[in-house]
Amino acid sequence: MSAKHRTQHEDTEVPGTRKGWLTTFDAFRVVSYRWFWSSLLSSMAAFNMHLLLRGWLVYELTGSPRALGLVSASAGVTLIALAPMGGVVADRVDKRHLMIAAQSASALLAVVVTILIYTGAIMLWHLVVASVLSGAIFAFNLPARQAIVPELVEKDRIMNAIAIGGGAMHLSRVVFPAVGGLLVSIIGIAGSYSIVVFCYIAAAVLLLKVPPTGVRAVATSASVRFHLAEGLSYIRRSSVLVSLLLMAVVPILLGMPYLMLMPVFAQDVFHVGVRGLGFLMAAVAVGALVGSISVASLGDFRRKGLLLLGSVSLFGLGLILFALSGNFYLSLVVLFCVGVVNTGYLATNNTLIQTNVDDQVRGRVMSIYVMTFGFNGVGVLLVGEVAEHLDAPVAVAIGGALVVLFGLVMLLRQPALRRL
Repeated sequence: MSAKHRTQHEDTEVPGTRKGWLTTFDAFRVVSYRWFWSSLLSSMAAFNMHLLLRGWLVYELTGSPRALGLVSASAGVTLIALAPMGGVVADRVDKRHLMIAAQSASALLAVVVTILIYTGAIMLWHLVVASVLSGAIFAFNLPARQAIVPELVEKDRIMNAIAIGGGAMHLSRVVFPAVGGLLVSIIGIAGSYSIVVFCYIAAAVLLLKVPPTGVRAVATSASVRFHLAEGLSYIRRSSVLVSLLLMAVVPILLGMPYLMLMPVFAQDVFHVGVRGLGFLMAAVAVGALVGSISVASLGDFRRKGLLLLGSVSLFGLGLILFALSGNFYLSLVVLFCVGVVNTGYLATNNTLIQTNVDDQVRGRVMSIYVMTFGFNGVGVLLVGEVAEHLDAPVAVAIGGALVVLFGLVMLLRQPALRRL
C-alpha cells in the first residue's frame, strides 16, 4: 500500500504506538476497513440468521436429516462449480462493485423466499432452488471479499484484519441465532426472513461507503479461460499453497457439517426446541468471537504453522466430546471450546494463504480457498446420510475422529507447514 493510499484511508498514527492490546483492533485504524467490517457484520448477521431459519424450516417440512443435507449440498455444489469463475471475475473488476451486486442479489432472493412463506406456498424444492442460487451468489461474493482485505490494509495488518473480520462473523453468530430462534416463536418464520432481507440491504448500502480501490489485478484483454488456467497453474507450482488449501478442505468437509445437524440435536437429542437451537449455535459463536479476539491480539504472530496444526486437531477432538456429551448444558461448554479452536484454525489458514500468494493471482487463489466452504455442503450430505441410518451423534463423532487423524498426519508428514 502506497503512502498516498494510506493517507486517503488511514487515521493519523504516531510511530511506535501500536503496542500490546492496542494491536487487537489495529486494522480499525483504516477508515475504509471500518466500513467494510460494518458491511461484513450486517451480511453475516443475515447469513447466520438465514442458516438457522432455513435449517429449522427444512426440518419442519420434512423431519429428515437427509433433507438438511440436500439443501446444504445444493448451495455447496454450486459454490464449488462457480467459485473459480468468481475468482477470475474478482481479479478483473473492482471487488467493491462485485460485492455490492452480490449483496443486492442475496436480498432479492431472500425477498422471494419470504413471499413464498407468507403465502403458504413454500416447499422443499423451493428451498433447494434458492440454495443453488445462493451458492452462485456466494461463488462471486466470497473471492472478492477475501481478496479485498490486502487492498484495504498493509501486509503486517492482514492477520489482524482477517481475525477482526472473523470477529464480525462470529459476533453475528452470537446474537442472531439466539435472536432468530426467539423471533420464530414470536413472529414466525416469515417475519424472521424479513429481517434477513433488511440485513442484506444494509450490507450493500454500507459497502457504498468503502472508496473504490480501483485495483484490477489483471488486464481484461486476455480471455477468462487463460486467467483461470494461470491461477490453477500458480497453485500447482507451490507445494505450500497446496498443503494450506488441503488444510482448508478436509476439516470443513468432515467437521463443519455438525452445524447443519444442530436442528437434529435440538429436536431429537436434547429436546430443547428452536430456542435451544439458538443457544447451541450461539455457544459456538461466543467461543468463535473469543477466539477471533485472541488471534487478533497475537498481531503478526510468527508460529502460525504450529497454531494451524494444533487448532485443527483440537477442533476434531471437540466434536467428539460434543457428540458423546449427551447433556445440553455440558454441550454448550464444549461447543464454546469448539468455536475458539475453529476460529484459530480458520483465521490462521486464511492468513497463511494471503501472505503466500502474489497480488496478481490473489482473487483466483482465494476462489479456490472459498470452494472449501462449498465442501461443507457436500459434507453435510454425507454426514446427513450417516445420521439418517445411524444417528446424529455418531455421524459427528466419526467426522471429528477423522479430523483429528488428518491433523496428526499433516503434523508428521508436512514439516513445511510446521515452519510457517
